[in-house]
Amino acid sequence: MAKIVLGVCGSVAAVKTPELVRELVRQGFEVECVMSRAARKIIHPNVLHWASGNPAVKKITGGVEHVRLLGLQGDADLLLICPATSNTISKIACGIDDTPVTTMAATALGSGRTIIIVPAMHQSMHQNPFVKEKIEKLKNAGIVLVEPRIEEGKAKLAGENEIIDAVKKALGQ
Repeated sequence: MAKIVLGVCGSVAAVKTPELVRELVRQGFEVECVMSRAARKIIHPNVLHWASGNPAVKKITGGVEHVRLLGLQGDADLLLICPATSNTISKIACGIDDTPVTTMAATALGSGRTIIIVPAMHQSMHQNPFVKEKIEKLKNAGIVLVEPRIEEGKAKLAGENEIIDAVKKALGQ
C-alpha cells in the first residue's frame, strides 16, 4: 500500500480535503496529513484524523516527522500539497521551510520524493507574474502540478478524480 503525505495549506479549499482523504483511503492508500497553522484556522485537525485514521501533524517536533515520512529512509511514497496557496508555492520555490507543510516539501525535495502540488487561490493571485515564475520553477524541479480550474475569478481546486489520477500516475498505477 502506497503512503501519501497530504500537506494542507490555508486556502478555503481546505474544506474539501477530508473528502479527498476519504477517497484516497477507499482506494487503498495510507494517508498522513500535515497542516499549516493557516489551514487549522479553516478546518480542525480532528476531521483529518477521522478521514485518514492518522493524527494530523500540526508542527514539527522532536519526533522529526518530516524525516520519518519523507527523509531518505522515510516511509512515505509521495507528498501531495492540496490545496497549495500562493504563499506556500512561493516559499517552496525559494527554499523556505517555516511551516510543517514547507518543511515536508524541503525534505521531500532533498530526498528525491515525488511531489504533487494542487493550487487553489484567487485568479489574480494565480496570474501574479511572481507566482507564475515560482510555479514554473517548481515544474522545472520535477514537481507535478495539477492545474486549477479557472472559474468565477478564482483558480479553484482541481476535481477530486483529477487529483487522484495524478497521484496514481505519479506512483505508476
